[in-house]
Amino acid sequence: MAEVPLSRRRLLASTAAGIAGVTIAGCLDGAGDESGSTGSNGSDGTNASGGPDVDESREAGRETYAIMADTRYETTVHVLDSGDGPTGMVLGGVHGNEVGGIEAARLATEYGLSAGRLVVIPETNSSAVENEGREGPNGDLNRQFPVGEEPTTELARAVWDEIESYDPACLIDMHTSRGILGVDEGAVGQAIFPSPAEGAIEDGQQAAEYMNEEVLDEFLESNPEYAFRSGPVEGVEIEQSDEVDLMAVTKAGADLGTEGWITEVTYKGFDVDQQTFIHDRLTTWLLAENGVETESPFDDQPSPLPS
Repeated sequence: MAEVPLSRRRLLASTAAGIAGVTIAGCLDGAGDESGSTGSNGSDGTNASGGPDVDESREAGRETYAIMADTRYETTVHVLDSGDGPTGMVLGGVHGNEVGGIEAARLATEYGLSAGRLVVIPETNSSAVENEGREGPNGDLNRQFPVGEEPTTELARAVWDEIESYDPACLIDMHTSRGILGVDEGAVGQAIFPSPAEGAIEDGQQAAEYMNEEVLDEFLESNPEYAFRSGPVEGVEIEQSDEVDLMAVTKAGADLGTEGWITEVTYKGFDVDQQTFIHDRLTTWLLAENGVETESPFDDQPSPLPS
């Protein structure tokens, strides 16, 4: 079995401690467009997706730009930068009908930032979001990122180009599910699925503990089935598990060594505001654990969950 690459945070920690012999898997070449061009940064100051080259001489501020401009897949990338620190990345709307994740990603574009850089694509599959459907014209976007290979559609290549260009310390892909993992047949809600990168499982498990003990604690007293779990989840068969190597978070972990998580919040019993709140609390914790310190509107608000 090939060695899983370390995340950058843990690679730096290992290097500082003088640990030798760490093998880091090489990144894929940049994804090409339909005409066969590569995803490497171009001389015109843009990358292959149409976004700007990532400049490491950073300044504090905010910017937005479009990728897949002037196509039916055009969508906006939001970059929030404190001027220093690691990069976190958030995807919403990979499935266009999962409204809680989309709204939570939109909220993330409004975060204050005291450390790090945050890159957010709230409507990753904008065509699916517009049509309120799970899939866009080219099918399920989260099955178009094969590990070790070029993504299989033009939109997937554009999204991957952004991921590869920013090379984030962590990647969070927000989703919602009709039910609860292990409770409702075929459902995956209230679960955190980690990438194969070093540290992702541990951070996911700690995030689940935080959610259950600090965020959902009062609600769980009468609704214990809503407790978060973090994969791999023993004894639970997940319908799409045989396709995990086609998902963006898995590819980022395997190809780039990026700690990442698919976060699944159920909409069973939760309205959109409550789903957004749960996603927000989970996302801000995972970002902070990876050095991206945020200030969310929910920080100073009471929980909207019933007790």
